[in-house]
Amino acid sequence: MQKSSLSRPLLGLFLLILLGFNWGTGFSIARFATTNGVPPVGYSFWQSLGPAITIGSIALLRARSLKLNFSRAGFYFICGLTGIVIPNTTMYLAAPHLPAGIVAMIVNIVPIVAYPMALLAGLETFNWQRIGGILFALCGLVLIILPASSLPSAGMVPWALSTLITPVSFAACSIFVSRYRPADCDSLDLAAGMLAFSSLLLTPMVFFTHSFYGFHFPFTSPDWIVLLEIILSSIGYILYFQLIKVAGPVYFSMVDTIVVLTGLMWGYFIFGEHLNQWTASSVLMIVFALLLVTQQQRAATLSAIDAAHENNA
Repeated sequence: MQKSSLSRPLLGLFLLILLGFNWGTGFSIARFATTNGVPPVGYSFWQSLGPAITIGSIALLRARSLKLNFSRAGFYFICGLTGIVIPNTTMYLAAPHLPAGIVAMIVNIVPIVAYPMALLAGLETFNWQRIGGILFALCGLVLIILPASSLPSAGMVPWALSTLITPVSFAACSIFVSRYRPADCDSLDLAAGMLAFSSLLLTPMVFFTHSFYGFHFPFTSPDWIVLLEIILSSIGYILYFQLIKVAGPVYFSMVDTIVVLTGLMWGYFIFGEHLNQWTASSVLMIVFALLLVTQQQRAATLSAIDAAHENNA
């Protein structure tokens, strides 16, 4: 019994680091792919369809069927649109024009964006610590956008601003799921439904914009990169499910910080991206903001868990 109680936190920590490393690597992979001939919309399509097939196959192997009716279809449609199509496509469009580390940093302010949205939706209560985190994050974003010497070129500023659509869309999806998720919809159902509907939404887009990317035989370097990201995305979903199962939302709330640091690391090693005084200050502010916002979330979750245990005792 003692061995089990010790191994569970270690497993949670291992899964957390692995998931953060997985997601953080995706930004450099996307930048490499979209700067080597893979259209951003076509790349987004494969990163939706590939994991959809993988997660759907896992569901079938577990003898599950995707529950689908009119209301459930509407739920999956909105989740697929706001949780995959809009944020991923926006991010991949910006990827060729921005340093991978900067994209990773902007995209992963989701907890910071989600809090005021949840506050307006009545899903959260007012907390000064979280408000302080939001202010730190805003200051960090200002240090990326306003100083003329922050980004490598002034032409990157509009792309940095457009990338903000991604965390806003992710946050909107999380609020929508929190409020309207069907009671009998588990994480595997949700992921499979989101991915299936996002693939359907992206199919006409990819052909209308002439952005379909066809694989070559034998595979070229971009082909292998697209395939690698499909595999990593599919593994990422599996790790996500397992992390929530093993450690719960307390551990998961820390993943964004690891993703940011991993994205910056790969940007440095693969593309030689360096932080100047402005971007380094921005990184520190945004990481600190994430810690402020998610620390309060972890504390609230732990209190709820303790209360549940006391009620069950």
